[in-house]
Amino acid sequence: MEPTRYRFFNIILCWTLILEQTLSFVAKPRSVRLFQSLGTSSTADESSDVANTASHAASPHRRFIVMSPFVASLGVVVTNYSNNVAFAADGTLDRIVGQLKEASRMLDDVPDLIKAEKWDSVRAILIKPPLSDLWTSGGSKQLLNLYADAIGNELPDGDEMAALELREEAISHLRYLDMAVYNNVFNPIATEGQSGATKELIRSYYEDPIMEWKASKAAVEALIGLAAP
Repeated sequence: MEPTRYRFFNIILCWTLILEQTLSFVAKPRSVRLFQSLGTSSTADESSDVANTASHAASPHRRFIVMSPFVASLGVVVTNYSNNVAFAADGTLDRIVGQLKEASRMLDDVPDLIKAEKWDSVRAILIKPPLSDLWTSGGSKQLLNLYADAIGNELPDGDEMAALELREEAISHLRYLDMAVYNNVFNPIATEGQSGATKELIRSYYEDPIMEWKASKAAVEALIGLAAP
């Protein structure tokens, strides 16, 4: 059994024992709990009644009924964990890393196109897979979520949370890049000049595209870096 799965089952076993002891105590009538906690004496008849009640509350049949929902839930957790391990072991991580590297290479063509103000060409790159799979509504949720799962399941010290955070960064910056490029298709400054335009407006049209490209490139490279040995 792999070390990760061994630790997982040890944790589940510990929680099972703790929960069983807790439920066994809570299931007893209040009189029994007070009797055990305070250590007070009682009459022979009362002691007999308490003992009989405690025996009934802690009977194997009763404990089985109380524990059954937990055992059923535990079975689902273990099954899902095993399925995730098997899923990650099929080469998912390597496959997605290859797609991320290809997406990063596609971004390398963007700066020259921005400089030449070929906005439609930039957008054509952004909507082409595998780059489009990182930020479009259909592709990003599937590819980058699978990548985060593979990071957590396949790597011994995989940081799944970091992958999810970088996923949000990549989606956000690639969308802003597409928006900034689209805005420049209708850039009024290019035809009417900068007269009357605010500095913020000028910056938005001329600086945002390259800034968002840099942020997008950095996010994709950081995602790739999570799978580095």
